[in-house]
Amino acid sequence: AGSILPGEIELGEQFGVSRTAVREAVKMLAAKGMLLPRPRIGTRVMPQTNWNYLDQELLTWWMTKENFDQVMQHFLILRTSLEPQACYLAATHANEKQRELLASLVAEMRALHSNFNREQWIQVDTQFHKLIYEASGNPFLISFANLFSSVYYSYFRAITGDEVIKLQHHQNIVDTILAGDNQGALFACQVLLKTVD
Repeated sequence: AGSILPGEIELGEQFGVSRTAVREAVKMLAAKGMLLPRPRIGTRVMPQTNWNYLDQELLTWWMTKENFDQVMQHFLILRTSLEPQACYLAATHANEKQRELLASLVAEMRALHSNFNREQWIQVDTQFHKLIYEASGNPFLISFANLFSSVYYSYFRAITGDEVIKLQHHQNIVDTILAGDNQGALFACQVLLKTVD
């Protein structure tokens, strides 16, 4: 961070690409907060505190095997802050179709309890949590779910062994949302996120 990159011609020669390709790459990385191009000064590498970790590509690049545990720790802190609120709002704002789908997903989870399929569980669990954000009716929370769907999927893939996870906690969330119980939904989600199986 802080260093000045070589010029376009030198970078092009180093990587065997045209100046146009270098310009496009710099433009893309600048949009992610990773570089700061300045005329007659050069392109500066920015500190990670300037990087836009809410950028889908940057998030994907960051979530490597070496960084996975660190990314998940940061993700879980954010999730613990937002998901209970999404459940709270979903209890009020979920439409009939969303309520039916939540009930259907938790029924599918129960069926998987008897006849476990790891890949299917990961898909259903990811859909379940994404639907809660959608049902919140809050555009920022919905965007969060869309942006982090790959992180959710990777997280559930990492924690899922050979059985369903926290089935009753998922059921409690659905029951409280279907009952329109805001506080109950918020609490049920907090319990889900704090409980270690």
